[in-house]
Amino acid sequence: MRVTTNTTMISRRRRLGTYATFAGLGILLAGMIASFRPQNTWSIWISLGSLVLGFALAQYGNHSLRRWGRTPRPDEVVETALKGFDDRFHYYAWSLPVPYVLLSPNGVYSFTLRDQTGQISVTGSEWHSKLSLMRIFLWFQEGLGNPTREALENAERLRQWILKEAPGFDVPVQPAIMFIDPRAQLTITDPTVPVLEPKGLKKWLRGSGRGASLKAADYRRLEALFNAKAAGEEYSDPAAPEGQTD
Repeated sequence: MRVTTNTTMISRRRRLGTYATFAGLGILLAGMIASFRPQNTWSIWISLGSLVLGFALAQYGNHSLRRWGRTPRPDEVVETALKGFDDRFHYYAWSLPVPYVLLSPNGVYSFTLRDQTGQISVTGSEWHSKLSLMRIFLWFQEGLGNPTREALENAERLRQWILKEAPGFDVPVQPAIMFIDPRAQLTITDPTVPVLEPKGLKKWLRGSGRGASLKAADYRRLEALFNAKAAGEEYSDPAAPEGQTD
């Protein structure tokens, strides 16, 4: 399997998360010091403002480091789950208009990841999660949201982008949702979009997730488009009418 990862963007966001974390802690410390000074209107406002801003920055930094700074990162979890496929499978992480994309001989896949833990259930497209003290504390961070809607939007965004870059080339994009934390306790009932765990990804791709085979020419056309986007290069569609550029 081949892998293309936008390591430059990941490094940049990891640094930003680190800076935000330390800045948030510093502002919280400044607010605590201000609270010990003789109380007046200004010291009260400084203390309260430092608490809010410091907490927000620290939480944002912590959330960013969970995504970009830890090992393994979410994109690396998917990469590990895909190991074993041959070079006809090309995995793109943060290199295309949607975060996690797999190009395979059996089609194009867009993965939407979730990092939540605890009891989570889905029926069709309706999601529910059981609240816990930890989740309440981390509420400022990324919530569960509606993974089904996000997965469908990601797939459609990628399909529309392909159409824009290669007019007339309408390729179905298969969405899938993946919970990457093994502590997630999933209850899945007739999901609108497939819901997976990393350990079941390869089995799903070889089984019920297996799409119609791509023609070799279509595969090469898609890979050329994806590689050009990942490299920041202009794509020239070989199937476009003569004289037409995009």
